[in-house]
Amino acid sequence: MSPPFVPPRDFYELRLWELWSGILRRNDFGAKDDFFALGGDRGTAESVRAAISHRFDVPLTLEAFLEEPTIERIGCRLRARSRKLNEESIVPLQPHGAKRPLFFLPGGEGSMFNYHALARRMGPDQPLYGLQSRGLCGAPPPFHRIEDMAADHLESLRTVQPRGPYLLGGHCAGSMVALEMALQLRRRGEHVAMLVACDAWSPEFFRLRIPNETFMDEPPEFYAIIAANFRYWFGQELGLRSDDLRALEPRQQLERFMHLARSHGVYPPDEPDERIERVLAVFRAVSYGDYKPAERFQGPLTFLRGRDSKFCETLTEGWEDVSTQPLRLRVVPGNHVSLLTEPHVEVVANEIRAAIAESGVS
Repeated sequence: MSPPFVPPRDFYELRLWELWSGILRRNDFGAKDDFFALGGDRGTAESVRAAISHRFDVPLTLEAFLEEPTIERIGCRLRARSRKLNEESIVPLQPHGAKRPLFFLPGGEGSMFNYHALARRMGPDQPLYGLQSRGLCGAPPPFHRIEDMAADHLESLRTVQPRGPYLLGGHCAGSMVALEMALQLRRRGEHVAMLVACDAWSPEFFRLRIPNETFMDEPPEFYAIIAANFRYWFGQELGLRSDDLRALEPRQQLERFMHLARSHGVYPPDEPDERIERVLAVFRAVSYGDYKPAERFQGPLTFLRGRDSKFCETLTEGWEDVSTQPLRLRVVPGNHVSLLTEPHVEVVANEIRAAIAESGVS
C-alpha cells in the first residue's frame, strides 16, 4: 500500500523535494514516498546524498540516507541540526521559467506551503513565489498592521524582482496584504500589472464582519476550524470537534490538536507544539489590524469567488469599490479552501493565467 501523498510542508522538505525531482526527473511524489520505490538506485542515492550535504552544509552518510530514504525523515535529520531555514520569508514554490513571477500571499494561517498545488498548476514556465507571514517561525513576532506586513513583504519581494511591473495575488486575508503592497509600490513609482484576490473579504467588508467572529477568542473552535480545513489541504480527516476539546485543559487542547496533526501527516513528525499557537497569533494579528486603504488601486483587479464558499456572503464582497477599473469577477468551483486544492485549483490557475495575459505582461 502506497503512503498518502504529502506535499512539502516547510523549507527543508521543499528543498529536498526539488533535489529529488531534479535527479529522479519526476514531480509526482510526496514527503513520505520512499526514494527507491520512486525509481532511485544506489547510484542516484549517492548523488542525492552528496547534493543534500552540499546544499545544507551538513554531513549525511549514505548509510543514514539508506536507513530512512524519505523526504520526511531526512528533513527531521536536517531540522535536528538547525531550523533557521524556516525563517526565510520568500518561498520559491516554483522558481523556474522566464516569465515575470507571480507573488502570492497566504490566508490568515500564514503558511505558503499549502499552495503547492497552485504553483504546480500554474505550469513549469510560470514562477510563483510565496511570501511567508512573519511570526510563524523564529523570534520576531507577527506584525499587527497590514501596512507593516506589506512593507516587510516588499523588501523580500524586491530581492527576487527589483523593478516592476509586478504580479500580485492573495487568498483570504492575504488579499488585503497584496492590495496594500500594490498601493505602496505605486507610491514608489512602480507599476502593478495585476492583482488577484481569491475568495476574500474586501477591507471594508472585513472591518464590518470580523468583530462578529468569535473563533479567534476561543482556541477549541479555532483548532476545530483549522483541522476541518486540513481535509482540503491534505486530504486528512482529523476528527477533531470543538466540544470534545472544551472538556480538556488549555494545554491539553493544544497538545491534542498537534498530536493529531502530526500523526495524520499535516505537520512533520518533529513539529513543536507551539506551531498552532503561532498560527493563531498570526491569524489574530491579521484580523485585528483595522486596515483602511489610503486610496483606490488603479490597476486591473480580479476577484475569484468560490461557488460553494460560505466565507463570502455576496457575489463581489466589495472588491468592485477597491479599484478604479472595472472588477474582473470569476466564479470558480470549490469553497473557501477547496478552490485552491485539487481538482478545483486547475480552474483557478487558468483564471490567473488569463488575468496575466490580459495585463499584457509576459
